[in-house]
Amino acid sequence: MRLLPDIAARIDHEFQRSDVPAAIAILAGAVREDGSPADPRLLRCALVASAGSLEKLRHYVGLIAIDYRDVVVAGEYDVQNGDLVQVRHLEQSF
Repeated sequence: MRLLPDIAARIDHEFQRSDVPAAIAILAGAVREDGSPADPRLLRCALVASAGSLEKLRHYVGLIAIDYRDVVVAGEYDVQNGDLVQVRHLEQSF
């Protein structure tokens, strides 16, 4: 799968130069529970949740294949005053 330009640019920004090819490969191979390619929103969520860590990126991409909702929560929500609050809308490009 070819990554959208905003996702590729965010990878370049978030990851060390030596980790960029691996991060691209991990996201390009992301699939949903039914084996279909992960949509851009899920890729953005995994990318944000990974915070520049290949280990975390692998973890979140793996979760897409099990239950994508956990990845959406990790990427779009933060805890504020003990509540989950949506602070990002990653269906839109970065």
